[in-house]
Amino acid sequence: MKKGLLAFEEGNLQLAEEWIGKAIAIKKADDILPLYLMLLQETDQAEKSLAMITEMRPDIAASISVDDIDFLYLKGLMQSGAFDSAREQIEARKNTFGLSMEHQFALEQLEAEVEKVELKNLEKKLKKSSEILKAEKSIDTQPFHKQQAYAQQLKDLEDDQFSKIAQRLLMNNSLHRMLKTEIIHQFLARGLHPSLTVRLDGAEEKVDLAGVVPLIESKTYREGMAYIREEIANKNPTLADAMENAFFMQLSLLYPFEDRTIPSVSEWLDVLYRIYNGAEWTGEASEQSIRDKIGQLENKLADFFGFFE
Repeated sequence: MKKGLLAFEEGNLQLAEEWIGKAIAIKKADDILPLYLMLLQETDQAEKSLAMITEMRPDIAASISVDDIDFLYLKGLMQSGAFDSAREQIEARKNTFGLSMEHQFALEQLEAEVEKVELKNLEKKLKKSSEILKAEKSIDTQPFHKQQAYAQQLKDLEDDQFSKIAQRLLMNNSLHRMLKTEIIHQFLARGLHPSLTVRLDGAEEKVDLAGVVPLIESKTYREGMAYIREEIANKNPTLADAMENAFFMQLSLLYPFEDRTIPSVSEWLDVLYRIYNGAEWTGEASEQSIRDKIGQLENKLADFFGFFE
Protein backbone atom coordinates (compact mmCIF):
# COMPACT_ATOMS: atom_id res chain seq x y z
CA MET A 1 0.00 0.00 0.00
CA LYS A 2 2.85 2.37 0.85
CA LYS A 3 4.54 1.68 -2.49
CA GLY A 4 1.26 2.32 -4.28
CA LEU A 5 0.59 5.61 -2.51
CA LEU A 6 4.15 6.77 -3.19
CA ALA A 7 3.76 5.93 -6.89
CA PHE A 8 0.47 7.88 -6.89
CA GLU A 9 2.13 10.93 -5.33
CA GLU A 10 4.84 10.72 -8.00
CA GLY A 11 2.18 10.62 -10.74
CA ASN A 12 2.88 7.03 -11.83
CA LEU A 13 -0.74 5.86 -12.01
CA GLN A 14 0.07 2.52 -13.69
CA LEU A 15 2.46 1.51 -10.90
CA ALA A 16 0.11 2.90 -8.25
CA GLU A 17 -2.76 0.78 -9.59
CA GLU A 18 -0.54 -2.31 -9.62
CA TRP A 19 0.69 -1.98 -6.02
CA ILE A 20 -2.60 -0.82 -4.47
CA GLY A 21 -4.38 -3.59 -6.34
CA LYS A 22 -2.04 -6.14 -4.76
CA ALA A 23 -2.71 -4.65 -1.32
CA ILE A 24 -6.50 -4.70 -1.79
CA ALA A 25 -6.33 -8.30 -3.03
CA ILE A 26 -4.86 -9.19 0.39
CA LYS A 27 -7.24 -7.03 2.43
CA LYS A 28 -9.92 -4.65 1.20
CA ALA A 29 -9.68 -1.25 2.82
CA ASP A 30 -12.80 0.88 2.43
CA ASP A 31 -10.88 4.14 2.84
CA ILE A 32 -8.52 3.40 -0.05
CA LEU A 33 -11.03 1.66 -2.35
CA PRO A 34 -12.29 4.84 -4.09
CA LEU A 35 -8.70 5.73 -5.00
CA TYR A 36 -8.14 2.26 -6.44
CA LEU A 37 -11.36 2.41 -8.46
CA MET A 38 -10.29 5.79 -9.84
CA LEU A 39 -6.87 4.36 -10.74
CA LEU A 40 -8.54 1.53 -12.64
CA GLN A 41 -10.51 4.06 -14.66
CA GLU A 42 -7.45 6.23 -15.28
CA THR A 43 -5.52 3.19 -16.56
CA ASP A 44 -8.24 2.16 -19.08
CA GLN A 45 -9.82 -0.55 -16.90
CA ALA A 46 -13.33 0.86 -16.64
CA GLU A 47 -14.98 -2.57 -16.93
CA LYS A 48 -12.96 -3.94 -14.01
CA SER A 49 -13.86 -0.85 -11.97
CA LEU A 50 -17.57 -1.30 -12.73
CA ALA A 51 -17.41 -4.98 -11.86
CA MET A 52 -15.89 -4.19 -8.45
CA ILE A 53 -18.45 -1.44 -7.77
CA THR A 54 -21.46 -3.61 -8.63
CA GLU A 55 -20.02 -6.45 -6.56
CA MET A 56 -19.70 -4.10 -3.58
CA ARG A 57 -23.08 -2.49 -4.13
CA PRO A 58 -25.37 -4.67 -6.26
CA ASP A 59 -28.21 -2.17 -5.81
CA ILE A 60 -26.25 0.89 -6.92
CA ALA A 61 -28.26 1.36 -10.14
CA ALA A 62 -31.53 1.48 -8.18
CA SER A 63 -30.37 3.22 -5.02
CA ILE A 64 -29.87 6.67 -6.61
CA SER A 65 -27.46 7.66 -3.83
CA VAL A 66 -24.76 10.29 -4.29
CA ASP A 67 -21.29 9.62 -2.91
CA ASP A 68 -17.76 8.99 -4.20
CA ILE A 69 -18.57 5.46 -5.30
CA ASP A 70 -21.66 6.67 -7.16
CA PHE A 71 -19.62 9.19 -9.13
CA LEU A 72 -17.03 6.54 -9.96
CA TYR A 73 -19.89 4.28 -11.07
CA LEU A 74 -21.27 6.99 -13.37
CA LYS A 75 -17.84 7.71 -14.81
CA GLY A 76 -17.22 4.00 -15.32
CA LEU A 77 -20.46 3.71 -17.29
CA MET A 78 -19.36 6.57 -19.51
CA GLN A 79 -15.85 5.21 -20.05
CA SER A 80 -17.16 1.77 -20.96
CA GLY A 81 -19.42 3.30 -23.62
CA ALA A 82 -22.72 2.73 -21.81
CA PHE A 83 -23.86 6.28 -22.56
CA ASP A 84 -27.59 5.61 -22.32
CA SER A 85 -27.20 4.06 -18.87
CA ALA A 86 -24.89 6.87 -17.76
CA ARG A 87 -27.42 9.50 -18.86
CA GLU A 88 -30.27 7.65 -17.15
CA GLN A 89 -28.36 7.32 -13.88
CA ILE A 90 -27.20 10.95 -13.92
CA GLU A 91 -30.73 12.21 -14.59
CA ALA A 92 -32.14 10.11 -11.75
CA ARG A 93 -29.59 11.49 -9.31
CA LYS A 94 -30.12 15.08 -10.47
CA ASN A 95 -33.74 14.73 -9.41
CA THR A 96 -32.86 13.40 -5.96
CA PHE A 97 -34.56 15.39 -3.18
CA GLY A 98 -32.20 17.48 -1.05
CA LEU A 99 -29.24 17.25 -3.44
CA SER A 100 -26.52 19.74 -2.49
CA MET A 101 -25.40 22.45 -4.91
CA GLU A 102 -21.96 20.85 -4.99
CA HIS A 103 -23.34 17.46 -6.04
CA GLN A 104 -25.74 19.10 -8.51
CA PHE A 105 -22.83 20.89 -10.17
CA ALA A 106 -20.73 17.72 -10.22
CA LEU A 107 -23.54 15.78 -11.93
CA GLU A 108 -24.02 18.52 -14.52
CA GLN A 109 -20.29 18.49 -15.23
CA LEU A 110 -20.37 14.71 -15.65
CA GLU A 111 -23.39 15.00 -17.96
CA ALA A 112 -21.53 17.53 -20.09
CA GLU A 113 -18.57 15.14 -20.22
CA VAL A 114 -20.85 12.33 -21.45
CA GLU A 115 -22.21 14.60 -24.19
CA LYS A 116 -18.68 15.60 -25.19
CA VAL A 117 -17.53 11.98 -25.51
CA GLU A 118 -20.70 11.04 -27.41
CA LEU A 119 -20.16 13.90 -29.85
CA LYS A 120 -16.54 12.92 -30.36
CA ASN A 121 -17.52 9.31 -31.04
CA LEU A 122 -20.22 10.47 -33.47
CA GLU A 123 -17.69 12.58 -35.37
CA LYS A 124 -15.37 9.56 -35.61
CA LYS A 125 -18.22 7.39 -36.93
CA LEU A 126 -19.22 10.00 -39.52
CA LYS A 127 -15.63 10.34 -40.70
CA LYS A 128 -15.25 6.55 -40.89
CA SER A 129 -18.52 6.24 -42.81
CA SER A 130 -17.39 8.88 -45.28
CA GLU A 131 -14.08 7.08 -45.83
CA ILE A 132 -15.86 3.76 -46.38
CA LEU A 133 -18.30 5.26 -48.88
CA LYS A 134 -15.43 6.85 -50.77
CA ALA A 135 -13.46 3.59 -50.86
CA GLU A 136 -16.48 1.67 -52.17
CA LYS A 137 -16.33 3.62 -55.45
CA SER A 138 -12.96 2.06 -56.33
CA ILE A 139 -13.56 -1.43 -54.88
CA ASP A 140 -13.87 -2.92 -58.40
CA THR A 141 -10.24 -2.15 -59.20
CA GLN A 142 -8.71 -3.20 -55.87
CA PRO A 143 -6.66 -6.38 -55.25
CA PHE A 144 -8.00 -8.98 -52.85
CA HIS A 145 -6.13 -7.84 -49.73
CA LYS A 146 -7.55 -4.32 -50.08
CA GLN A 147 -11.05 -5.65 -50.69
CA GLN A 148 -10.63 -7.77 -47.55
CA ALA A 149 -9.52 -4.75 -45.48
CA TYR A 150 -12.53 -2.84 -46.79
CA ALA A 151 -14.92 -5.66 -45.81
CA GLN A 152 -13.49 -5.60 -42.29
CA GLN A 153 -14.17 -1.85 -42.02
CA LEU A 154 -17.89 -2.46 -42.52
CA LYS A 155 -18.00 -3.71 -38.92
CA ASP A 156 -17.60 -0.10 -37.76
CA LEU A 157 -20.86 1.02 -39.37
CA GLU A 158 -24.30 1.25 -37.78
CA ASP A 159 -26.78 -1.44 -38.84
CA ASP A 160 -28.76 0.69 -41.30
CA GLN A 161 -25.72 2.01 -43.14
CA PHE A 162 -24.03 -1.39 -43.07
CA SER A 163 -27.12 -3.01 -44.63
CA LYS A 164 -27.22 -0.56 -47.53
CA ILE A 165 -23.53 -0.88 -48.40
CA ALA A 166 -23.44 -4.64 -47.81
CA GLN A 167 -26.39 -5.25 -50.15
CA ARG A 168 -24.65 -3.26 -52.89
CA LEU A 169 -21.46 -5.28 -52.40
CA LEU A 170 -23.36 -8.58 -52.60
CA MET A 171 -24.54 -7.47 -56.04
CA ASN A 172 -21.04 -6.43 -57.16
CA ASN A 173 -19.49 -9.01 -59.53
CA SER A 174 -16.01 -7.61 -58.89
CA LEU A 175 -16.01 -8.34 -55.16
CA HIS A 176 -14.31 -11.65 -54.41
CA ARG A 177 -16.67 -14.51 -53.60
CA MET A 178 -14.91 -15.23 -50.30
CA LEU A 179 -15.65 -11.72 -49.09
CA LYS A 180 -19.32 -12.05 -49.97
CA THR A 181 -19.38 -15.02 -47.58
CA GLU A 182 -17.79 -12.81 -44.92
CA ILE A 183 -20.38 -10.06 -45.48
CA ILE A 184 -23.25 -12.55 -45.06
CA HIS A 185 -21.66 -13.65 -41.79
CA GLN A 186 -21.54 -10.01 -40.68
CA PHE A 187 -25.30 -9.79 -41.27
CA LEU A 188 -25.81 -12.86 -39.08
CA ALA A 189 -23.44 -11.61 -36.37
CA ARG A 190 -25.48 -8.41 -36.12
CA GLY A 191 -28.71 -10.39 -35.81
CA LEU A 192 -29.92 -9.04 -39.16
CA HIS A 193 -31.84 -11.49 -41.34
CA PRO A 194 -33.19 -9.61 -44.37
CA SER A 195 -34.26 -11.09 -47.68
CA LEU A 196 -31.58 -10.00 -50.15
CA THR A 197 -31.04 -9.91 -53.87
CA VAL A 198 -27.48 -11.14 -54.44
CA ARG A 199 -25.11 -11.94 -57.26
CA LEU A 200 -22.79 -14.47 -55.63
CA ASP A 201 -21.73 -16.49 -58.66
CA GLY A 202 -22.72 -14.21 -61.49
CA ALA A 203 -26.44 -14.92 -61.61
CA GLU A 204 -28.86 -12.71 -59.71
CA GLU A 205 -31.00 -14.50 -57.12
CA LYS A 206 -32.81 -14.11 -53.81
CA VAL A 207 -31.51 -15.32 -50.47
CA ASP A 208 -33.50 -15.11 -47.24
CA LEU A 209 -31.01 -14.81 -44.37
CA ALA A 210 -33.72 -15.87 -41.93
CA GLY A 211 -33.07 -19.42 -43.12
CA VAL A 212 -29.26 -19.16 -43.18
CA VAL A 213 -26.85 -20.24 -40.42
CA PRO A 214 -23.10 -19.51 -40.12
CA LEU A 215 -20.96 -21.75 -42.31
CA ILE A 216 -19.52 -23.78 -39.43
CA GLU A 217 -23.06 -24.57 -38.25
CA SER A 218 -24.24 -25.72 -41.68
CA LYS A 219 -25.19 -29.35 -42.29
CA THR A 220 -22.65 -29.70 -45.12
CA TYR A 221 -19.74 -28.40 -43.02
CA ARG A 222 -20.57 -30.50 -39.97
CA GLU A 223 -21.10 -33.62 -42.01
CA GLY A 224 -17.82 -33.03 -43.85
CA MET A 225 -15.75 -32.46 -40.71
CA ALA A 226 -17.22 -35.57 -39.10
CA TYR A 227 -16.47 -37.67 -42.20
CA ILE A 228 -12.86 -36.46 -42.35
CA ARG A 229 -12.27 -37.20 -38.67
CA GLU A 230 -13.98 -40.58 -38.75
CA GLU A 231 -12.93 -41.89 -42.17
CA ILE A 232 -9.77 -40.03 -43.18
CA ALA A 233 -7.90 -39.23 -39.96
CA ASN A 234 -7.19 -42.88 -39.18
CA LYS A 235 -5.70 -43.45 -42.65
CA ASN A 236 -3.60 -40.29 -42.80
CA PRO A 237 -3.81 -37.67 -39.97
CA THR A 238 -1.66 -35.12 -41.83
CA LEU A 239 -3.76 -35.41 -44.95
CA ALA A 240 -6.92 -35.14 -42.84
CA ASP A 241 -5.78 -31.77 -41.49
CA ALA A 242 -5.07 -30.52 -45.01
CA MET A 243 -8.47 -31.75 -46.17
CA GLU A 244 -10.26 -29.97 -43.32
CA ASN A 245 -8.66 -26.68 -44.36
CA ALA A 246 -9.36 -27.27 -48.04
CA PHE A 247 -12.98 -28.28 -47.44
CA PHE A 248 -13.61 -25.17 -45.36
CA MET A 249 -12.13 -22.92 -48.05
CA GLN A 250 -14.17 -24.64 -50.75
CA LEU A 251 -17.36 -24.18 -48.78
CA SER A 252 -16.48 -20.52 -48.25
CA LEU A 253 -16.64 -20.07 -52.02
CA LEU A 254 -20.01 -21.85 -52.23
CA TYR A 255 -21.81 -20.54 -49.12
CA PRO A 256 -24.74 -20.34 -48.53
CA PHE A 257 -25.58 -22.59 -51.50
CA GLU A 258 -22.90 -25.22 -50.86
CA ASP A 259 -25.35 -28.13 -51.11
CA ARG A 260 -26.02 -27.27 -54.76
CA THR A 261 -22.45 -28.14 -55.70
CA ILE A 262 -21.91 -30.83 -53.03
CA PRO A 263 -25.05 -32.99 -52.83
CA SER A 264 -23.05 -35.93 -51.45
CA VAL A 265 -20.42 -34.89 -48.90
CA SER A 266 -18.85 -38.34 -48.55
CA GLU A 267 -18.48 -38.74 -52.33
CA TRP A 268 -16.94 -35.28 -52.61
CA LEU A 269 -14.41 -35.96 -49.84
CA ASP A 270 -13.53 -39.39 -51.20
CA VAL A 271 -12.57 -37.76 -54.50
CA LEU A 272 -10.66 -35.01 -52.68
CA TYR A 273 -8.77 -37.71 -50.77
CA ARG A 274 -7.86 -39.43 -54.04
CA ILE A 275 -6.66 -36.13 -55.50
CA TYR A 276 -4.48 -35.41 -52.47
CA ASN A 277 -3.06 -38.93 -52.65
CA GLY A 278 -2.24 -38.51 -56.33
CA ALA A 279 -4.57 -41.34 -57.34
CA GLU A 280 -5.67 -41.56 -60.97
CA TRP A 281 -9.24 -41.08 -62.14
CA THR A 282 -11.27 -44.27 -61.75
CA GLY A 283 -13.09 -43.69 -65.01
CA GLU A 284 -16.43 -42.88 -63.41
CA ALA A 285 -18.17 -39.84 -64.84
CA SER A 286 -19.35 -38.69 -61.42
CA GLU A 287 -15.76 -38.62 -60.12
CA GLN A 288 -14.55 -36.60 -63.09
CA SER A 289 -17.35 -34.10 -62.53
CA ILE A 290 -16.31 -33.65 -58.89
CA ARG A 291 -12.64 -33.36 -59.90
CA ASP A 292 -13.56 -30.61 -62.35
CA LYS A 293 -15.55 -28.70 -59.71
CA ILE A 294 -12.75 -29.02 -57.14
CA GLY A 295 -10.28 -27.82 -59.75
CA GLN A 296 -12.42 -24.76 -60.46
CA LEU A 297 -12.60 -23.91 -56.75
CA GLU A 298 -8.87 -24.39 -56.26
CA ASN A 299 -8.16 -22.11 -59.22
CA LYS A 300 -10.33 -19.38 -57.66
CA LEU A 301 -8.43 -19.72 -54.40
CA ALA A 302 -5.03 -19.84 -56.10
CA ASP A 303 -5.73 -16.58 -57.92
CA PHE A 304 -5.92 -14.71 -54.63
CA PHE A 305 -4.20 -16.79 -51.95
CA GLY A 306 -1.71 -19.05 -53.65
CA PHE A 307 -2.93 -21.91 -51.42
CA PHE A 308 -2.63 -24.51 -54.16
CA GLU A 309 0.47 -23.36 -56.00
